[in-house]
Amino acid sequence: MTDISATDVARYREDGVVCLRNVFSPEWIDKTRQGIERNIENPGRFFRDHTTAGAPGRYVFDFWTWRDIPEFRDLVFDSPAAELAGRLMEVDAVSLAMDNWFMREAGATDSAPWHHDEPYFDFDGPLCIVWIPLEDVSAVEGLTFVRGSHRWGKLFMVPQFSDNVPFDCAGEGYEPLPEIDPSSDDYEFLTWDMRAGDCLVFDIRAVHGATTRDRPLDRTIHRMSLRFAGPQARFRPRGEWTREISDYLIAEGQRVGAPLDCRLLPEVWRRPD
Repeated sequence: MTDISATDVARYREDGVVCLRNVFSPEWIDKTRQGIERNIENPGRFFRDHTTAGAPGRYVFDFWTWRDIPEFRDLVFDSPAAELAGRLMEVDAVSLAMDNWFMREAGATDSAPWHHDEPYFDFDGPLCIVWIPLEDVSAVEGLTFVRGSHRWGKLFMVPQFSDNVPFDCAGEGYEPLPEIDPSSDDYEFLTWDMRAGDCLVFDIRAVHGATTRDRPLDRTIHRMSLRFAGPQARFRPRGEWTREISDYLIAEGQRVGAPLDCRLLPEVWRRPD
């Protein structure tokens, strides 16, 4: 059983994010890195390149490749990640929503803007992200969160990560994201120095972004994100900006309006009786 304290659960519930220490062994870190290398050599359908033309380093990622990458399959089913998600969300079972790695090379100038994850995906309900750095990471190289933003009760329009991978989020219920940087005195921010083996677990509505977005990276960094859904989460296609992934899930057997349960999104943890 993974050791999750009542303080961890309370912090996740109130802050929307918690940093957990020494969760993943060096073997899990090495295996995940090997999986990313295998995936880069054999990109999947959803491989994305957010690199600005002429940038000296790439910013790339891929997702939903666990069925093709054995290292990711092991991470999803056998590592502590799914149990962490279930215990922090306080649910009895979790399904995989997405496996998603990122790599930013030395010299990369592209990075994640302020955003929250929910509008990018066709899921609503209790979901969380387990964010695993594969190298030691200082606070300036990691993510910064707006404390408690998951409790604002709002959905924000998705920003473009780069001009070459655009989004066009539209529809009632979505608001422009507040100007967070110029209004920093209005918010409380959370960020951490982390070691390989630590992880962040955060709510899918927690507003966050790369801590440093104004200078090139000094070294290449790798991250793995695993998104997990509780039993109350539902598959609800959002619109044209997610049509490719919603059509893909429907083809995999996922039913609209139903809990996550198809070939690509299996149940991966259940609380022991």
